[in-house]
Amino acid sequence: MRAEEFITEHEMVFSRSGNKLKTKWRCTSGQRNGRVVGDAKDCDAPIDQQKRAQMKVTRKTKGKQAARKSNKTKRVNPASKLLSMLNKLRTASVTAGGKVQKAYKSKLTSTVGTKKPVKTK
Repeated sequence: MRAEEFITEHEMVFSRSGNKLKTKWRCTSGQRNGRVVGDAKDCDAPIDQQKRAQMKVTRKTKGKQAARKSNKTKRVNPASKLLSMLNKLRTASVTAGGKVQKAYKSKLTSTVGTKKPVKTK
């Protein structure tokens, strides 16, 4: 058994940077619990109180605007759709002990030789 199985201070997730996908880390303990960071060691780094205070003010004034923009991006951007699928697959494989029972499968099969797509069961 590995120490990672007992001590989980962070877990790997996929993140979008522009239209490219990158791997980042989600902190699972401490002051940054739930936050996605670029490097796993940033989960334990001290928090800059001045930046924290400024971000609270920014969120209060721009929160709804940012929420609308992010919801549109998640709905429209192909990279965001792929990102969502990858994170769901990763979560499914982790919760199943590394074994994905049903991987992502398209609802439509190939349309070769047919005029309409055929749905799979």
